[in-house]
Amino acid sequence: MADKNITENTGQADSEKRSYSVEEAAKLLGVSKRSVYKLCSQNLFKSVRIGTKLRISKRSFDEWLDGNI
Repeated sequence: MADKNITENTGQADSEKRSYSVEEAAKLLGVSKRSVYKLCSQNLFKSVRIGTKLRISKRSFDEWLDGNI
């Protein structure tokens, strides 16, 4: 039986995840995806565009959220 901690699109356990999608970051913050795109454009944390998708560095985002930057 598959481990329930495995995410559908990455195949990695949540604790091993190295990036967030815009949707995941929006849910964590309780804001819209548009707001997350605006935060990314302000370079408040590291993000990278891969094709049409934007991925946000989990470490950088978490440090920003905790006020450690």
